[in-house]
Amino acid sequence: MAQKGFGVSTRRDQITIMSDLLEITQQPQRLTHILYKSNMSYGQLSKYIGYLTEMGFLEIRMKPFRSFVITSKGIQFNEMLSSKRQNTNLDTTI
Repeated sequence: MAQKGFGVSTRRDQITIMSDLLEITQQPQRLTHILYKSNMSYGQLSKYIGYLTEMGFLEIRMKPFRSFVITSKGIQFNEMLSSKRQNTNLDTTI
């Protein structure tokens, strides 16, 4: 989730936030659970959930409860991001 260096939390960029949300939704999750796990405000989370749903990376399931889950397209996107990070050393955690 949030990257830490020298005991101080750093800001996440948009790609990192989207990747974190896709990781959280590997299993169907209610919006409240995503909110707590992502450490975001409701407004921020709604914006990113909307983006990911529009792009086809997340889907909304209504049964047995309203939940969000990653799609196969989202899994491919997240895997691509992970491999890019490893290849270019974008992970700055110390």
